[in-house]
Formats: sequence, structure tokens, C-alpha cells
Amino acid sequence: MGMMLAPAAFLAALAIGLVALQMDQRFNVPRMAMIVAPIVIMMPGVYAYEMIVLFNRGQMLDALQASAASGFVIGALAMGLATARFFSQR
Repeated sequence: MGMMLAPAAFLAALAIGLVALQMDQRFNVPRMAMIVAPIVIMMPGVYAYEMIVLFNRGQMLDALQASAASGFVIGALAMGLATARFFSQR
């Protein structure tokens, strides 16, 4: 849809967190059981691998760019889950 990777990861993690909240309230399924698998799959392994390869080749600027992209996506995933957690405060 043309969205940047980090905001898309934030919205996806928020959606996962909200669905897990609904599953916890309706069916008494633990939230962690519903959250871990989709979030682990969304980790940016390609960017992390690319970062290691580029550092090994000596292409520092490209490696730092891949590192920053990976860090932004991981941070967006964490912030999306934390935002969903705010809705579950009783």
C-alpha cells in the first residue's frame, strides 16, 4: 500500500495486540500465546543479515542504513504492543 516499513510494523503490532486482548477477554486465552508467534515472524531478519554482510564487506554507510531500518522496525513492534497494552489496563 506504499506505507513505510516502521509505521506498518507499528500498526500490525497494534492490531496483533488488540486481537490478543479480545481473545484473552472472550476465550480466556493467554495473551502471550497469541502475541509471540506473529511478532517473532515480523522481526526483520533480512535487514539484520544484510547489516552483517555489509559490515563484513566494509560498506559502513549501507550497513548502518540496514541497521537503522532493523532497529526502527523492532522499536515499532515494541511500541505497537505497548500501545495495545494500554487498552487492557483494568
